[in-house]
Amino acid sequence: MQLKPLPQDSQDKLKADRINKEAFPPWERNSLDDLYGSDSPEKLDMLGIYDDADMITGFLMVRIYENIRYLAYLAVSRERRSEGIGSSALQLLRERYDTAQIVVEFETPDDSLPDNALRLRRRDFYLRNGFYETGWYSFYDDTEFTIACSQRNFDKDGFEKFIGYLGTIIIDHIPHPYRK
Repeated sequence: MQLKPLPQDSQDKLKADRINKEAFPPWERNSLDDLYGSDSPEKLDMLGIYDDADMITGFLMVRIYENIRYLAYLAVSRERRSEGIGSSALQLLRERYDTAQIVVEFETPDDSLPDNALRLRRRDFYLRNGFYETGWYSFYDDTEFTIACSQRNFDKDGFEKFIGYLGTIIIDHIPHPYRK
């Protein structure tokens, strides 16, 4: 398995569009073209996840700011889920950004919600793959998210600077960290 840049004009990008549509509900999904256009190439890493046969099986979208790498999207093709592809992709991502802090958000588990089992699976996926809960949360799109990162000590100041930058390029899905 490998991560490779996913050019906007490639045939594999069309496959990633399909994966994007099946992986995210409409209220959480942005088109890949909108994501490509949301920032400069040096601040946005769109990566295809390729299997050993060099077939695209998913994609990652990472926003880059100073020492923060914000994992905004991770999607694996429906027919290839539960094969360890997401875990392998996260390991490769950690190797790619070995000196940076990767930050991700996932829906906070809540026993009162009908999708809590899915929320627990997502949380456990990230924790199993070397991410740490930071004790910080954010709320947008009527959903509370847990902020996790790839290092034991969360660079809250760096993440706050990233959020300030993010607010200059997009208008929605902006984290506003808080503690409970």
